[in-house]
Amino acid sequence: MSLVNKDGKQNRLARLLRVEHLLCQNPQGISVTDIARLCQVSKRTAYRDLGDLETVLKVPLTTDKNLWKVMEGHFLPPIHFTLTEGLSVFLAIRLLYNYCNKYNPDIESTFTKLNSIMPVPFQRQISQTLDKMHDRITDEDNQQTMALLCRAWAEQRKVSITYRALGKEDYSEREVSPYFIEPAAAGHSAYLIGRCSKSNEIRTFKLERIRSLKMLDKKYEIPAAFDIDKYHSPYWGILVDGEVKDIKLKFVPEVGRIMQETTFHPSQRSEILPDQSVLVRFCLADTPDFVSWVLSWGERVEVLAPEGLKKKVRETAQGIIKIYKKNFKI
Repeated sequence: MSLVNKDGKQNRLARLLRVEHLLCQNPQGISVTDIARLCQVSKRTAYRDLGDLETVLKVPLTTDKNLWKVMEGHFLPPIHFTLTEGLSVFLAIRLLYNYCNKYNPDIESTFTKLNSIMPVPFQRQISQTLDKMHDRITDEDNQQTMALLCRAWAEQRKVSITYRALGKEDYSEREVSPYFIEPAAAGHSAYLIGRCSKSNEIRTFKLERIRSLKMLDKKYEIPAAFDIDKYHSPYWGILVDGEVKDIKLKFVPEVGRIMQETTFHPSQRSEILPDQSVLVRFCLADTPDFVSWVLSWGERVEVLAPEGLKKKVRETAQGIIKIYKKNFKI
């Protein structure tokens, strides 16, 4: 396996991963001499790699009688993938990479680990993704928030957050019991979903709007009846708001095939009309996310029902015309 590029970046990452694997395979500890021998590097380089493992890949290490080991509880149990399972993980990480527009060392570390077990054609693609990832800006506050939320969720501990809701000028403090962390491609962000002490209801919080977060000693339990998919089923995206309605959209034949071959929402039902246009039905709330999706199809879709959605689309179209009629005769 070769992960070397022109500046040696991937070779270094592959070596750090090798050191990490050696530590995991030797829970009783392993000496720097053995690490250097097995990785075919000098002891000086082995010491430097151990330091980089802590600072770059955030692996907590400890030493005992000159033996190095990973702190207990840091890693999940090892698992094995078939080739197609590895491909599934790769595709999932690619989606994560595309939704997250900032540099994330955890995504990089996951790609690097996957790269160590995949065939060469996959390695090239993963290496290219890793190179592009380094060009993105780093958001350390967001990374720390995600790490604390992950731990709180796993340990079922409440968090205290300072949060500024959209459209609000001031921050407010509240306690939240994390039920779920949901990524949303449309907002290029992740959202905390949990019970809020301020409203005593389940609420959604965008991570970038959290100014501070503290994990509390207070424990909680996620209700057995809570199902994230059922919770979101009446809605198009991350926004949970509004009354569920029967929606009818008529798409022109040119894009009708897309509507038939792609399921955009679980409630979607499609029907070919005599003129070859496609009638698509949804049962959901017409949130701003959904309205934006309808508008993205432009003149290729007509809203048949409900009247409220028709009005929203018409008012938006009139607003667009108002902006551009200054420069064009309409």
